[in-house]
Amino acid sequence: MIRPNHAMKSFEEFKASREKMDPSTRNMSAHQWEQAYAAYRSSREHARSGRSSSSREGSSRKRSSSRSGAQGMHAPSTLSASGALKACVRAESAYADLRLIINLLAWIILGAVVIVTILQVVMFPLPAATGAALLSGAIQAMGVIVLKLIVHVIIDIPDIALYRASQAQRAVEAHDSPAEQ
Repeated sequence: MIRPNHAMKSFEEFKASREKMDPSTRNMSAHQWEQAYAAYRSSREHARSGRSSSSREGSSRKRSSSRSGAQGMHAPSTLSASGALKACVRAESAYADLRLIINLLAWIILGAVVIVTILQVVMFPLPAATGAALLSGAIQAMGVIVLKLIVHVIIDIPDIALYRASQAQRAVEAHDSPAEQ
């Protein structure tokens, strides 16, 4: 995929900042870098279009619809401001692997809770014991889901701090670059 010089420079800056944030990204393939950069650009354009006027929204909608036809990309449906921020932060996240592990562990634990609950229902056929087993299983499943969500919030805290720092750095660079020309 050939990009114009100014976009290539943006890609290189993106790649350098990601490698600075997370050294393990040095092992990413070219295709993975393209996907990460496409997600980054999509989230930036979506965040920008939320603040633009209605005339600019029409043109950005045309751009995003033409890009959405590319392989492996889709334009996000309507996202709230917090959803767009979360998507942008997670696109630059240094903890994507940890988030995947947490999700996997949550599903394994939920499966174990369901199996134990079913075994309790089968082993104790009394109505009171069955009701207690089902209630206990439901409470444990809700606890696992709530704990997973809390862990994701905790994982997002350093990502949000990093996102804010990079936004501040970009603002300073944007402010300084016209003076250099």
